[in-house]
Amino acid sequence: MVDVLERIREAEAQAERIKLDARKAADEIIAQARHAASALIEETKRAAREEAAKLIAAEEAKALKEAEEIRRRGTQQAAQLHQEAEEKLPAAVELVVKHVVTHL
Repeated sequence: MVDVLERIREAEAQAERIKLDARKAADEIIAQARHAASALIEETKRAAREEAAKLIAAEEAKALKEAEEIRRRGTQQAAQLHQEAEEKLPAAVELVVKHVVTHL
């Protein structure tokens, strides 16, 4: 009978060790999962920042290109207006001179 009780105690002790080992393993799995999740979150944040920077750079380049086109068109229009004014200047001078001479 003592032998049976001793075997029961040993079995209970072994069951307790198995239970503790299982708890340790579960805790380790949870810790690894948390670490992996944290690393994944950080990688996702880094990738999002990188993508945002690329999008911002692309939009800035697009805006600069549009601004350059607007500047180019403005310069072209100003040159055209200047040329038209130069072409009309002799006629305007002649008109002013006639007006002044007529009213003298």
